[in-house]
Amino acid sequence: MSLEVKTPTGADWLKKPFIKIAIVAFAAMLGVVVAKGGVAIGMALLGLPIVVFGFAALMKYPHWNLWGAVVVGFFSAGIGRYVDAPWGLLLDAFLIIGWLSLVFKLRKKEDWKPLKNDIMLITLVWYGMVLLELFNPEMRSVEAWIYAMRGAGLYQLLAFGLAFLLFRQPNYLDKFLHVCIFFSLLGVLWGFRQMIFGTDKAEDHWLYVEGFAMTHMLAGVLRVFSFYSDAGQFGAQQAMMALVCGIIALGKFPMKTRVFYGTVALITFIGFAISGTRGALAVPAAGALVYLILSKNFKLLAAGVVVMGLSFYFLKYTKALQGVEQVRRMRTALNPEDESLKVRLRNQDTFGNYLRTRPIGGGIGSAGFWGHRFTPGTLLAETATDSYYVKIWAETGIVGICLHLLMFGYFVGKGAIVCWNLRDPHLRQKIIALYAGMCGIFLSSYGNQVFSQTPTGIIMYIAIPLIFMSPQWDTAPSEP
Repeated sequence: MSLEVKTPTGADWLKKPFIKIAIVAFAAMLGVVVAKGGVAIGMALLGLPIVVFGFAALMKYPHWNLWGAVVVGFFSAGIGRYVDAPWGLLLDAFLIIGWLSLVFKLRKKEDWKPLKNDIMLITLVWYGMVLLELFNPEMRSVEAWIYAMRGAGLYQLLAFGLAFLLFRQPNYLDKFLHVCIFFSLLGVLWGFRQMIFGTDKAEDHWLYVEGFAMTHMLAGVLRVFSFYSDAGQFGAQQAMMALVCGIIALGKFPMKTRVFYGTVALITFIGFAISGTRGALAVPAAGALVYLILSKNFKLLAAGVVVMGLSFYFLKYTKALQGVEQVRRMRTALNPEDESLKVRLRNQDTFGNYLRTRPIGGGIGSAGFWGHRFTPGTLLAETATDSYYVKIWAETGIVGICLHLLMFGYFVGKGAIVCWNLRDPHLRQKIIALYAGMCGIFLSSYGNQVFSQTPTGIIMYIAIPLIFMSPQWDTAPSEP
């Protein structure tokens, strides 16, 4: 006769004397802390086990960190309008915890082989340039460099590496697309709420107290910004998703798949339109041309060029739908006499004169938001950069902007080769869609600081590795 061994339960574990003592001691300590430090300190202590559990889970499942980075990318700016806290540091936390997790998990030399590729190498070279800017004699603030270098190169390096190591299976491509679609649609819904019902108190504070109404309230019409950092970022990201989903909808997929992606493309295109973002026009323009070329269908290419030409003619040489604010805003992007464009060109002349004797620029963090925060009153801080590339040029000079454009050019050139040679039609259509979105973001970053801001930045940091890993998933052509 065998005796069945009873497995201890949670209740049995709690009956142990040392556990009881520990619970009583923790309760007593919590009471003392609340009495002396207040309820906020007590709540922080109560939340400590949740933080510990969350950290343990992220260490166990490192791919959660990349998903967490995407979520933070979408919501950090919006949450910051309601609760003042350094939400952006959560992005740092997810990326760093992801790497810590991999350091403990990947012990064999073979496990790190996915990092040995040309994309990581050129990214590392660029970040080396960012590090060297710490010793730029023109730099006025080390603190500004610490803050700015994250978006200037650190996030890209960390996220690229995590994506190459963690998203090696082809199913992550669809998961990534669906996650981006879900949060993009939430962004459109929030934007519709702003447009139809108006902004709430926190958003009004951002507009009228923090001073963003001058760029987001034009002739009494709101440029919708949703829960993004601004309307420019909202418009560019929505335009990118509209382009990506629209291209996938044109592929040889089952009808329900095409309808799904086509519907998302239409909704996100409306999101782009209500943002009133002129620079984001470059996303569908460049991306559509890229797709038409890579489609290998010359009839489609010819038809697409005609449609793009007619669209240009409609915006440039007609006044149709001029009463629609969104259309009127788009038209200004094609007007060489636009006052906003003239101001940007004058600012670029100012940078050009300053950088003539400074080949490595004024230092990372010397221009834009961080420059205005840490070194107000300086020429770089007080001159609007507007463009992502102008910001890179101002901070790293002719040497830095050339290296940066070389990196982007390499992504574009090799990415085109990858897309052209893929054989599986389903995989090829999705990768071309991401590639077209990447090219559109690169071009639109000339008008706004799109690439370095969230959520577009973190989306690109995952999309680019997926593009270059896709040949590993390629198979012989499958039936549609």
